[in-house]
Amino acid sequence: MCTGRISQEMVLHAFERGAGLVLIGGCHPPGDCHYINGNIQCEEMIARLKKKALPEMGVDPERLRLEWVSSAEGTVFQRIMKEMDGQLEALKAARQ
Repeated sequence: MCTGRISQEMVLHAFERGAGLVLIGGCHPPGDCHYINGNIQCEEMIARLKKKALPEMGVDPERLRLEWVSSAEGTVFQRIMKEMDGQLEALKAARQ
């Protein structure tokens, strides 16, 4: 229900299992979190992952994306998905 409930282990597990990209989408900070500050906690965790854990795994930190998008922002979500699709295609092309 809240991005604050997502653990570092969940994100790392996704990459270990072969995820090309990982998107975490949550409520807009500050103030939109139903759980007070879960979105801020998630933002801090993502920063830590991008700085240390992902590079240590050999994962480009740009493959992890955090976006603030509400359920009422369908066009924003669509744009994010299109951008990520292009990013994934570029990753696949680079591997070939």
